[in-house]
Amino acid sequence: MWKSMQNDATKKTKLARKALLAVVLAVLCGSVFFAINSQKQTKTVYVNETKLTAQIATSSQEQKRGLCCRDYLAKNSAMLFIYDQPGDYRFWMKDTKIPLDIYWINSEKRIVHIEHSVQPESYPKSFGSEKAAQYILETNAGFAKTHSINVGDTVKF
Repeated sequence: MWKSMQNDATKKTKLARKALLAVVLAVLCGSVFFAINSQKQTKTVYVNETKLTAQIATSSQEQKRGLCCRDYLAKNSAMLFIYDQPGDYRFWMKDTKIPLDIYWINSEKRIVHIEHSVQPESYPKSFGSEKAAQYILETNAGFAKTHSINVGDTVKF
């Protein structure tokens, strides 16, 4: 009888361990899936006729991180910051390793301000627009001049 109770207890312990392992694996898989998908959220963005693939930053965590800590940004790639409403959004180059062009875009999706070739060493200086913007686009430095992008141009996404 004692051995039977001991075997039952051992079986329950093994079953509980397997259940716990299954839960841990499910949480880990879900976390990895979420992390990969959140980094791959992109939109095709057109500035005039120029096509870009933009990573989207909508959460405050994504917006805070931005393009920091990257060694490069692929050609015709960008980051698009989407805010719920127009406002005075300021940007700096903290922990950013690559020079950028930064575009402030109003709620009608027109560029209202461009900062050209903002350098990593400009930190802690911050950059912004005198006009309210609802979207901010970051590209490699020189992109605006190379593609003749100017204030007043239309952005589509």
